[in-house]
Amino acid sequence: MSIPPRRTRRPRGSLTRPRVVEAALRLADEEGLEALTMPGLARRLDCGVMTIYGYVDSRDDLLDAIAAAGLANLRLPWPLPAEPAAVLVLWGRALRETLIEHPCLPVIFLARAVIGQAIFRGIEALLAALGRAGMPAAVGVRAIYAVVIYTTGFAAWEQPRTVRQPASDYAMAWRREFASLPADDYPLTSGVLDELARVAGAEQFELGLAALASGLAGRAPGLGDAPGGTRDGGRSTSTE
Repeated sequence: MSIPPRRTRRPRGSLTRPRVVEAALRLADEEGLEALTMPGLARRLDCGVMTIYGYVDSRDDLLDAIAAAGLANLRLPWPLPAEPAAVLVLWGRALRETLIEHPCLPVIFLARAVIGQAIFRGIEALLAALGRAGMPAAVGVRAIYAVVIYTTGFAAWEQPRTVRQPASDYAMAWRREFASLPADDYPLTSGVLDELARVAGAEQFELGLAALASGLAGRAPGLGDAPGGTRDGGRSTSTE
C-alpha cells in the first residue's frame, strides 16, 4: 500500500498581514464572500487556521481589511474639474470600476459599516477637491455619500445581470419572458423592451449618476464663488 506524500506547510514567518488580506480578497472575489472562511483561507495559503489568527483578529477584522485593500488603488484622474458636479461624476465612475473589479466589495459595504483610516483619507481628499470647486465640507460629505450609496447599490444590482453573465443574456431574458405574455396587455412596455435590456449597464449608471451629481451640486450654496488653487488629483480617494 502506497503512503500518500506528506503535505508541506508554508514556512514559518513567510506570511504577513498584507499577504493574508490579499489572498482573502482574491478568494472572496473569485468564489464569493460566502467562501471566505478561515479554513478556506488557510487552504489557499497552505497554512493552519490558527496561523491566520496571528495576522487578523477575527473574520470581521478580515472583512474590514479586505474592504480597505480593495479600495486602495482607487484614484481619480488629474487634474480634477473645477465644477463640483463633475468631481462627483468622476468619483462615482472610479468607485464603480473598483466595485466591478472586486465584486465582493458591494456585498461587504451593504452588510457592514466599514470605517477606518483609509476611509477618512478618502473623505479628506474628496472634501478638499469639492471645496476647491466651491462646495462647503458640510454639503460635500453628504454629496460624497449620496454617490457612494447610489454607486454601491448599482454595482450590487448589475452584478447578477450584466457582470456575471453577458449583457446579451440579460436582454434575451427580458425578450423571452415578454414573449410568454399577451403583448396587447402591455402596449407601452412592448415599445421599450430594448431599453429594459440596458437598465443594468454603464448607460443606466451614467444617467443616474449625472442626475444625482447635478442635483447635489445645485443644492450647495456659494457655488459661484469657487476659489482657485491647485487642483487635487492622482491621490487615493477611497471611502465607503
